[in-house]
Amino acid sequence: MLNNLLLKSIPYVFVLFFIFFEFTPNYFFQEEIIKPYMFFTILFCWVRSNFKQFSPISIFFLTTLYDLIQGGIVGITCLFFLLLHYSQRRKFNDLISNDFKETWFKFILNFTTYVFIISLTIIFFNENKIVLKNLALSYIFSIVMFPLFFFIVDKLSYRFRIYNE
Repeated sequence: MLNNLLLKSIPYVFVLFFIFFEFTPNYFFQEEIIKPYMFFTILFCWVRSNFKQFSPISIFFLTTLYDLIQGGIVGITCLFFLLLHYSQRRKFNDLISNDFKETWFKFILNFTTYVFIISLTIIFFNENKIVLKNLALSYIFSIVMFPLFFFIVDKLSYRFRIYNE
């Protein structure tokens, strides 16, 4: 029983690791901080590959923790992922294509929408200026790293699917 509980908690630990890893300083070009959206990418991959792995309440707590650490407006990330989880749950047909190109395209569309909404809320509510160069580099790094993260999460999701059911 303890072994089953430990194996069931590994995806949560994996996502929590990427929450805190995302907020460590990553210097790439001339001491400018570039923070790819690793948490977004990892949680998106988990929800797309196996939406049953994370319940809506666990998504709520993980995304709220992310928003609190980020220091922005709390709830936007939560709302986004709960809508994604709901849409995955409401698929009418399992025969929908699971082609990777289609998944990557959906990720790019969802990610672009998310970054746009977050940027607008930062500008509107916090009156901070956004450094477009850093935002563009973070955006590009996140999109480029998606296949690697998707491959890792897909393998882990397949392995832990037994313990979730």
